[in-house]
Amino acid sequence: AGAYLATWLSEQLLLVLFGLLMLVVAFRMWAKANNSAIASGVCATEGDAVNDRSACQRDEDGRLRLTSRCARLLVLVGLATGVLSGTFGVGGGFVIVPALVLFSGMEFHRAVGTSLFAIFLISISGVASHLANGNELPIDTTIQFLAGGFVGMWLGGKVAKRMKGPTLQKVFAGAVVMVAVFDIFQSIIV
Repeated sequence: AGAYLATWLSEQLLLVLFGLLMLVVAFRMWAKANNSAIASGVCATEGDAVNDRSACQRDEDGRLRLTSRCARLLVLVGLATGVLSGTFGVGGGFVIVPALVLFSGMEFHRAVGTSLFAIFLISISGVASHLANGNELPIDTTIQFLAGGFVGMWLGGKVAKRMKGPTLQKVFAGAVVMVAVFDIFQSIIV
């Protein structure tokens, strides 16, 4: 649905909308890193009187209580992240990680791993449908990209292990702001 929607929008408008979305995501992630109690208001710890009506709640151990209401919210958030990823053609991590942190209350390091697993499964489906439609896969480019991606993920994992969740969220928010500013600037020049 997102890929179809993107065909109706100009490249310039897509870049501006993507930049604005990323600024909102960065702001929310920074806010959550500074004060986890006020960042989302969507997922609460059990017994938290302020957020007892949240769709998703966590027990005292921090485990998500997957009620039907929470499951519906997470399915809708997944649908929205899929549409956004399809529309803007970005890696789902830019959308999935903040969505998991903000809507399910998941800690940042775990959200990154969950996002990578979701992207892996989605990628398998995407490649399979791409090949099933008779499209070719440029193997040499794919192997080079995979090699760089694996080395980058390994190095990023080493760095992330040394950072606390809130610090990593702020680094993520800063990177997202840089991408947003670049996209908006690029759309103005084009």
